Amino acid sequence: MPAKTDLRQYARLRTKMDSVVIGALRYYLNAATPAEQQANFNYLDAEFQEIVDKVWGIGKKKITCPDGYHFCDGCCVPYDCIGE
Repeated sequence: MPAKTDLRQYARLRTKMDSVVIGALRYYLNAATPAEQQANFNYLDAEFQEIVDKVWGIGKKKITCPDGYHFCDGCCVPYDCIGE
């Protein structure tokens, strides 16, 4: 059984996730050159994958995502994988 949720911690995580989402998109989209945009993409992709691996327990192995989620490009997502 999961622990009781600390609402302050939950709100802090949501705030940080919201900031990361918009900040990452701005970081990627506001690059001055295609080369900088590619470098920014590579950085964000690698950093986010580390977090994805940790929170989903993916690591280097192929996993089965929980019911209702789909494995897509190294991630478990709640929608069909685009391009597959």
